[in-house]
Amino acid sequence: MKTGPFKMKGFSGFNNSPVKQTTDREKKIARNTEFNAHARKTGILPNFKTTEEKEKWYSNKSNVNMLNTKQKEYFKNKK
Repeated sequence: MKTGPFKMKGFSGFNNSPVKQTTDREKKIARNTEFNAHARKTGILPNFKTTEEKEKWYSNKSNVNMLNTKQKEYFKNKK
């Protein structure tokens, strides 16, 4: 008796829909990109001239915490 390939029950294979699937990482990057543009316009996030300036600013925990809280407020008020 010849059998076909093994198929798992309940498994329909890959999603071949034409709609682009986004991962959680891509969504997070898109959110950060959107907020960083807003933060630069409002003056929350400075424009960095060198990588050293950027690393120094982001290494300060209070700057990062402030940026995170402003980002939460931005998306909360945006809805």
